[in-house]
Amino acid sequence: MYLSRLLLSGEQLHNPYEIHRTLWAAFPDTPDQARDFLFRVEQSSSRQAQVLMQSQRQPIAEAEHARLLASKLFELNVLEGSQLRFLLIANPVKTIVDEQGRLNSKGEVKKCRVPLINETEQVAWLQRKLADAALVSMVEVEKQLPLHFRKGGKPGKIQPYAFKGVLQVANAQALQDLLQYGIGHAKAFGCGLLSLAR
Repeated sequence: MYLSRLLLSGEQLHNPYEIHRTLWAAFPDTPDQARDFLFRVEQSSSRQAQVLMQSQRQPIAEAEHARLLASKLFELNVLEGSQLRFLLIANPVKTIVDEQGRLNSKGEVKKCRVPLINETEQVAWLQRKLADAALVSMVEVEKQLPLHFRKGGKPGKIQPYAFKGVLQVANAQALQDLLQYGIGHAKAFGCGLLSLAR
């Protein structure tokens, strides 16, 4: 896998969904391939954003509105029992069923995702997501700025949170899978990238 830092520019950066679309431009040879990258906005202003991206393929150096600052190949190599610091920007949510029993277009009862706003529920959400891979020994939760976006002309909002702490690896392969595929929803909006350090 590759870990890269990119500088994005342009007026479209006010919409987090457009950041995702801009990053796609760094992989021009396979437009129909499923997204195989995760990212996190590290710094941003109204016209620029510095992004940390983890990807299966190496991004190109120059793409429309995206400039590659650095990129390196790395191997996921975690050992069971080791303690690691972690950082995760995530969108902790739960799915609820429509209480009035309204149906969707498939004839199923409608479901929707609602954000978890209580810190105890957020920590429990993180522990469930990591349950097969690691034990969380310490965690701090910090509310981030909400992400307002437009997709298909419809407005939306995501409330991300930063989870920082220490974990102990229980299952190295399960943790590597989480590192590769991300955690939770809203990955197209910069959520889900789990970063680890000694």
